[in-house]
Amino acid sequence: MAIDRKCPSCGGTLLFDPGWDRLICKSCGYKETIPELVSKIPVPEQDFVTAQTHASHDWGIQTQVFQCAQCAGQFVNNRLLLSGSCPFCGSTKIVPTVNSNEPLLAPNGIIPFKVREIRAKNTLIRWLGERRAAPDQLKQNANLQEFTGIYIPMFTFDFDSANQYQGKFGYVSTNKEGESCIGWYERSGAFNKFIDDFPVVASNVIATDPLLVSVMKYWTREARPYTPDALAGFPAEHYSVGLAEAWGRAMNDVVHYLKQEAVNIESASREKIDVYSTFSNIKYKYILVPVWMSSFTYNNKLYKIVVNGQTGEIRGQWPTSFGGFMRDLFRGFN
Repeated sequence: MAIDRKCPSCGGTLLFDPGWDRLICKSCGYKETIPELVSKIPVPEQDFVTAQTHASHDWGIQTQVFQCAQCAGQFVNNRLLLSGSCPFCGSTKIVPTVNSNEPLLAPNGIIPFKVREIRAKNTLIRWLGERRAAPDQLKQNANLQEFTGIYIPMFTFDFDSANQYQGKFGYVSTNKEGESCIGWYERSGAFNKFIDDFPVVASNVIATDPLLVSVMKYWTREARPYTPDALAGFPAEHYSVGLAEAWGRAMNDVVHYLKQEAVNIESASREKIDVYSTFSNIKYKYILVPVWMSSFTYNNKLYKIVVNGQTGEIRGQWPTSFGGFMRDLFRGFN
């Protein structure tokens, strides 16, 4: 994403340098540390109730939402962008969206890229080499796959919860024959629990694919106050899950977490219970998190690869071939 920062040494464009929390000029090598990223200042929590009327829309740059005509992915980039490629599928058929002039909720935090592109590429090569039944041609051409760095929107929520539970808890025991069995007992109780940084991925491109969403695990405590400098050279996906919808998803997902808390309280191993919860003091952060994305087409089908830009973890889709399957099968008998 282009920003109005020129190199004071040669006049070239400054770009974000992953892993170093700095801007760098590719022309002359000038480097400039980004103060917000090296500081220990935590990302401020925002009040959920007043967010609809008081949330910031200032990205620090002129933004516009673009949409890919091939895969329908939407991302935020500089308003002056005239050409470019889609970070999701690589297509150059990108156009401004009809509602691109609507104000966009601005992030207040960011986890900058720690993983460099060369590491993402090497990770892909090793990963494809380990895929059973992946076509040989694909493995041989793995180093030809290009990666695009992009920031993905994420909301995190802090809140107090007051919970009541009721139902059956299971306890493992051993019978006279030495066999394990589970005894079920009725239990009820109550507990309070503060939930800190409960994450909700605000990207339907990622969130609707269980394989891809599994890589979206970040150390959110390492988030730093948002600065547009960290976006220099990188687009950001436009959130397709708004703040209110993200909170709804958080409430649905947190039930599993709270049930496990009840299991721990009762020192049980299983549960068949209902948990009734009320939430208060809801705060949120809207942060951008880094991923490297690659995609390729094989037999006219699009496959996506995602590498976590903070941890280096990789997930993705890959084609299989009958020849590769048989080769791996017979290899197992050797």
